[in-house]
Amino acid sequence: MKIASTLLMLVSFQLIQAQMVNGTADYELERSAYEKGSQQLTSQKSTFYDSISQGSMLYLNQNGFELAVNPALDLQFGLQQESSQSLYTQGLGFDLRIKKSRWNFGATFLHQNARYADYQSAFITEKKVVPAMNVARGSNAFRSEYISAFVNYQTNSIFDLELGYGRMFIGDGYRSFLLADNGKSAPYLKANASFWKFKYSFILGIQQDIYQVEANQSAYRQKYTATHYLDWKVTKWLSWGLFETIIWQDQEENYRRGFDVNYLNPVIFFRPVEFSVGSSDNALIGTNLKLTILENHHLYFQLVFDEFLLNEIRADVRQWFNPNEAIQSGWWANKYAIQAGWKSYDFLNVKGLFTQFEFNMARPFIYSHSSPTQAYSNFNLPLAHPLGANFEEFVSRVNYNKDKWILGLQWNHYRTGTSPIGTNLGENLQISNRGRTKEYENFTTQGESLTVDYFELSASYLLKKEWNTRLNLGVIVRNADGVGGELSNQFFTIGLKTNLYNQYFDY
Repeated sequence: MKIASTLLMLVSFQLIQAQMVNGTADYELERSAYEKGSQQLTSQKSTFYDSISQGSMLYLNQNGFELAVNPALDLQFGLQQESSQSLYTQGLGFDLRIKKSRWNFGATFLHQNARYADYQSAFITEKKVVPAMNVARGSNAFRSEYISAFVNYQTNSIFDLELGYGRMFIGDGYRSFLLADNGKSAPYLKANASFWKFKYSFILGIQQDIYQVEANQSAYRQKYTATHYLDWKVTKWLSWGLFETIIWQDQEENYRRGFDVNYLNPVIFFRPVEFSVGSSDNALIGTNLKLTILENHHLYFQLVFDEFLLNEIRADVRQWFNPNEAIQSGWWANKYAIQAGWKSYDFLNVKGLFTQFEFNMARPFIYSHSSPTQAYSNFNLPLAHPLGANFEEFVSRVNYNKDKWILGLQWNHYRTGTSPIGTNLGENLQISNRGRTKEYENFTTQGESLTVDYFELSASYLLKKEWNTRLNLGVIVRNADGVGGELSNQFFTIGLKTNLYNQYFDY
């Protein structure tokens, strides 16, 4: 702890950057960073582009003031094989960019009306929200909006400040247990800096707990997050990140706590502050590790702790190596998540061939809290991995990029456990963990088993680079095997889209 504290004192802030593009475009950004040198490829993803394309639909440049306006499009058509039901997405909006000297401003708005595949509609109906967007309106087809905006000021070569409304991603993997971009945009304030081999960020965010009051905006329960992330380029082949965040609620019973100024210090550990103010806030700590091997191969790892006791962890280890009924193990509050993955660029010396394999595991009850408002979530969706808690997942991706074409193949396999009616086995972040079913003998994927295999074959062609507009073709097969039996979804889609944001349904 003392070593980490010393490192935090060396620097002030560095950008935790938002990932505003989909999987194929994200590959292009990573590819560009890789070509500039692997020492620049860190766990941070860019919030905005420093330059504005002159090929924008509307472009102005006068005395160093640049303005660009492009359409935001998401026009898709599909067909679901099982029911011969037509699927569609009608999304229209705009993307605005302004740049002046050290100032950058951006805003994106898209209104969407869509009829989704059966499993996607079931997910939206259950959560009452459309992933990446807002509260869902409608039943057979859903209406919602995507909104993001930011204003960034580069004070000098070291510091920059940013105020915005958007989503963020920290990690080198396809998923993240630290902070991911699968949910809805939220207000944030960031202060950032880079110094020597260090990059550091301090971010304040505002989220909402809307569980079971989705239709009544006045009943939404507000909460806040404060986050530190330090990225240290130890060597040319090793990058190490330290992460911590705290979540607290605006209203505590009859007392309105509001924003807690105790968490404004950008170079502290939150746990001592939490104890000093006598709070029971939700604190998370984690680490992100990336190793560059053989020049264009990367191994990456994440480890996140929500809560644990060392003696209880030891009991789990003893049980693992020497199964014994007399060993009391599986304590409910051993809440942690692990990620391990490998990705490669120009695999087998084929330029443009990208491969990635990843394993994710999250214990039951991670990210949850005794007070549901303090769960690590926003608008009914996790702030980290979209599956939340109590699961194991394998992700495999292969992309081939040639000229204006990107061909993609993806297979995801995961197993999770759901709670029978009247029980709480830890997969639902939105309910209090005080109502847990058992104290011990908890294990990952406990409950009623659900196994899902997701296959996707896709092709996209870049129609207009300046607008980031692509023609997409995709074939998706999803097989789920659970308590209700087997359920299969098979459908294809074709459409036109500007890659301005991520929307995940690959689970």
